[in-house]
This record gives sequence, structure tokens and C-alpha cells, in this order.
Amino acid sequence: MSGSIFDNQEANELKERQRLEELKRKAKLQQVKLDKRLNKQKILMGAFLGQVLAGKSEDEKFIQNYFAKNFPEFLTRKSDKELFASMVKSLGGDIGLDDEESKANDQSADQDHKQHKQPDDTDYKDDDMRELFSDQQVDAFPPHDDGYRG
Repeated sequence: MSGSIFDNQEANELKERQRLEELKRKAKLQQVKLDKRLNKQKILMGAFLGQVLAGKSEDEKFIQNYFAKNFPEFLTRKSDKELFASMVKSLGGDIGLDDEESKANDQSADQDHKQHKQPDDTDYKDDDMRELFSDQQVDAFPPHDDGYRG
């Protein structure tokens, strides 16, 4: 017998690590496939809804009214609301951006009275900003969030 028990143990550990890495790779591949499938479903549902919102039947009018009334409440980001503002308005709804602007202006005015603003003397370049706000560990993961609601 030419090898020691330790050589044999190291070889077994290497095989186990290789198997574990292969399983992780397969799991990541499956997650990517699932994410792609979910994205395709969302795109197709959105395309269907777009056709319904452009329709003229009574059933489509009901869905259009429901969408115009409830979709703005679903959106949480101002940029998303701005993206859909003209669509919701064309269906007779109110996206609520005017309310947000008046609230923001009120809050800004309150803050102006409470504190003195510091001058912005930073001179960042685009690459600097990317570096400041990037996290290599987080950026390595595929984008997936089951709880995202626009």
C-alpha cells in the first residue's frame, strides 16, 4: 500500500467538494431557468393586459376601470408611477403624482426651516458612483425577488 490513510481522506474530501460545487452550479442553473420562465410569464400577462386595456367591449371596460382605480395603489416607486401616468390618466384614473409632489414640497420646506443645507462639493465621476454603490457579493446573485410589487 503506497498511500497513507490521510492521502485517501484528502482525496475523498476533494471529491465531496467537487460534488458540492456541481450541485451548487446545478441549483443556480435551475434558479436562472425559473427566473427566465417567471419573467416570460410576466411579459406575456402584461402584453395580454395591454390588449385588454386597449379594447372596447363591456368586459374590457370593466377591467379598464378596475385597472385605473387600483393599479396606482400597487405601484410604490415614483419612477414606476411616472412610467404609467399617461396610461392610467387615459383610462380616467389618477396615478397620484400630484399628491406625492405636494407632500415632498411640504417636507422639503419643513426641512429647509429646520436645518441649513450644506453645499455639495463632491466631484464624483460615473465610475466612482458605481464603485460606491456596488457590492460584489450582492452583484453576483441573479436578480430575483418574489416579494417585489413594482
